[in-house]
Amino acid sequence: METAHPSLERKRGRPTEAGRIERQEQILDAALPIFLEHGYGNATVDRIAEAARVTKRTIYSYFGNKDGVFTEMQRRLAATVSGEALDPDSLATLATRIVLALHSPRMIGLHRLVIAESLRFPDLARTLHDNGDMRHVARLAEHIELEHGEEAADRAEALYSLLLGEDYRRRLLGLLEPITAEAAATHARSALELLGLANAAKR
Repeated sequence: METAHPSLERKRGRPTEAGRIERQEQILDAALPIFLEHGYGNATVDRIAEAARVTKRTIYSYFGNKDGVFTEMQRRLAATVSGEALDPDSLATLATRIVLALHSPRMIGLHRLVIAESLRFPDLARTLHDNGDMRHVARLAEHIELEHGEEAADRAEALYSLLLGEDYRRRLLGLLEPITAEAAATHARSALELLGLANAAKR
């Protein structure tokens, strides 16, 4: 019979929708450090449950299994990069946001994890690519089309590659410090200029 963590506080009765969302966020917040510290293979549901101060049953109920936790965690991280638009938002602000987030320690750590584990768990790379990379490319294409016309939207993938750039590889190798907001804006502007996307077209 499953026992809760000694310090776990459990509420009686069926949780409200707001309570369910809060509990899911609590689990996802706790999951990333566990995955980064232990790797995917050794990041057990037990460890995630203990860190999140919930029961294993709660995790299975919300996410199905560890893979479900990892997939939803990636989706949420991707949404914080290119999800909710700023007001006002533009191709330049989106590009800067992508650079700042993807060159951050937690995203570099996540990508290192996926690279290290992808031979044993090949679905991890596909999940990262589909939920992260392709989502960001699609958002860039939307902004390019809006500012420069439909014919320019096919530059989105090239722009995304430039936003990562050589500095991203160096950060994966631990050769560069995390990027600053000012450096992210400069990096994004350079990438836009190289592809002729620095100035919005008059529509």
